[in-house]
This record gives sequence, structure tokens and C-alpha cells, in this order.
Amino acid sequence: MDSGSDISIALPERFRPGMIVQSKKGHDRGRLYLVLACKGETRLLLADGRTRGYVDAKLKNTKHVRPFGQAIDEMELEELLGGELCESECNLSIRKLIAQWTQDREIKTK
Repeated sequence: MDSGSDISIALPERFRPGMIVQSKKGHDRGRLYLVLACKGETRLLLADGRTRGYVDAKLKNTKHVRPFGQAIDEMELEELLGGELCESECNLSIRKLIAQWTQDREIKTK
């Protein structure tokens, strides 16, 4: 039996930009966020459009959040944040995405 096999199985990424996650630890426990970016393998850049807008996004460890699922495609997220919208319009869009996600799935938040 060959133990030095070069076969690797590509596992799906656990966290991706455009996902909705819920904080499990900290003063923001229970709050839903939109993942804006992945910073390394253990950090996420998160925004909720209220206390944390996309300009002052929160950096949080992946161990401290629970993934729910993809709310927006990565390309659509790039267009939203990199488009012609001002900061307040981007934050409003983030709030609407999270609210729609919550309503569609009836997720309870704090």
C-alpha cells in the first residue's frame, strides 16, 4: 500500500465572503454578521451594517462564530462594496441582506 499518495481531496471552505454568521462569544454574542473577507485561516472581517459598518468591520476569530449559509455571491458582494454606493448605502444594504436572511429562515437573534 502506497502511503505517500499525492491524492488530495478538496474540502469546501467553511467560511466565505457573503456568508451570514452568528457570534458565539463576546459582548456581541447572538448577533448576525455578513462575512466581508477572510483574513488568513482563522480570522474573518465581519459587518452588520449597524454597530459595525463595512468601513469599521469587526475582526473575529472563526472559532467564535457559527456559519449559517451563503446570503450573497462573492461577486455580488464585491460589486456592492466596490460600486458607486456611499458608506451609508452600503451599510443599509448589509442590514437588508441580514434582515432578509433572518426573515427567510426565521433565525432568532439577540
